[in-house]
Amino acid sequence: MLIVAMLALSGCGTAIPDVKGLDPAQAERTLKSAGFAVGKVTYDEKAAGVAGAVVAQEPAAGKSAKSGTMVVLTVAGPPPVPAPNVFGLDRAKAEAAVVAAGLAVGTVTESYNSTAPAGMVTSQTPQAKAEVAPGSSIILVVSKGIEPVGVPSVKGKTEATAKTTLQSVGFVVKVTKKANKAKKGVVIAQSPSGGMAAPGSAVSITVSTGVEMVRVPNVISAVTNHNYDSSYDEDPSAILAEIRSVAYATISGTGLKIDFSFAPVTQPDTQSPRAGSMVPKGTVVRVVIGVGD
Repeated sequence: MLIVAMLALSGCGTAIPDVKGLDPAQAERTLKSAGFAVGKVTYDEKAAGVAGAVVAQEPAAGKSAKSGTMVVLTVAGPPPVPAPNVFGLDRAKAEAAVVAAGLAVGTVTESYNSTAPAGMVTSQTPQAKAEVAPGSSIILVVSKGIEPVGVPSVKGKTEATAKTTLQSVGFVVKVTKKANKAKKGVVIAQSPSGGMAAPGSAVSITVSTGVEMVRVPNVISAVTNHNYDSSYDEDPSAILAEIRSVAYATISGTGLKIDFSFAPVTQPDTQSPRAGSMVPKGTVVRVVIGVGD
């Protein structure tokens, strides 16, 4: 009799838990913890009950069954749909994909991202391929691109220091050289000169090459050795005009300026700075030419 009783008890198995009212995932966890498995899950859109919740199970709750027995579930409402994979898409295409899958676009937040370009979806909730109820929302996070940083002012610094300062915060430095009264090698301008900009963007700096030096031409020699038209002998004003024209032509294109005047013939021709000397570009060369009968 004892043996028969033990066999009878061993055949009773374990009571199947009641999973009605749970969602399929909760139902599966409950059954697994009791030693059972979930079999086929069917959906009944006409069933009474909360959509997405288990409304029937087979074997029924309370029945004894062997460990590992499959429990078939019936869930109220339409079957779930897989969430589309929208990672890496731009926002517009991602939202279109969500809607096309029969789901809704939930909250969309933007955040800076050092690797994803602005407008790209960097994450989604629920994740791609997750089974979700039709019409449920997919939450998106969209990249705002690289977070901008402040552009440091480097005007007045040396070229080397300016480059180090700008590159240390992620900017690409473009250098232009320009003659200027500022000390050679010093930054005299930058663009942008401040504000915020994305790392990796360019900041242009203009570096002084110092004052450009030019050689002073010999204006007196040019005027003296010019071949004047002999017809000017009867027209003094014409020859004076040509002398002035020759003087200005000699200076033209050198980057220098000229202060030209005539003096009585008894006064020697003078030029300052002297011919052949090196002077800063823009220097005024004063020339006096003696004329008379």
